[in-house]
Amino acid sequence: MRSFSLSVLFSLGLLIPGLSLATGAPAAGHSAEASAVPDAVAGGDDPPGIVMLVRRPQHVRAAVQTVRDLEASDSLATTPVEIVVCGKAAGNLRRGTSLASRIEEQAPGRASVLACGMSLENRGIDPDRLTSAVEVVPNGLAHALKREAAGYLSVDL
Repeated sequence: MRSFSLSVLFSLGLLIPGLSLATGAPAAGHSAEASAVPDAVAGGDDPPGIVMLVRRPQHVRAAVQTVRDLEASDSLATTPVEIVVCGKAAGNLRRGTSLASRIEEQAPGRASVLACGMSLENRGIDPDRLTSAVEVVPNGLAHALKREAAGYLSVDL
């Protein structure tokens, strides 16, 4: 299974708008090497979904924006996305926070935002205080690993 780092994700974000994945043609101004895309993204082996494991509030914002950017492109435009929020960032999903408001207003419909129950528990955060746009999974890391084993593209931010 392929796992992408933040730098790869942003590189893909820069390449995707001008890239025709169906034909494999490079974007204008890019050589074939510069526009190489992993096989799972490039064609017939479309993944069942994408799971993004995030730990920082700014990465949650980047993940939401990336999903919106993917919707505007030909590649992965309809692939479901799960944004799994663990660690400190999980606390910023409480109703009334700027991050929670942004998710409520801007998260694309095909993206699910999931909070790690373990992270909430470790920080003493009541799951009932989270924005209604967020679901809770018992263990975010275990959830992401299960998705990866099921063939999802995995991005760790």
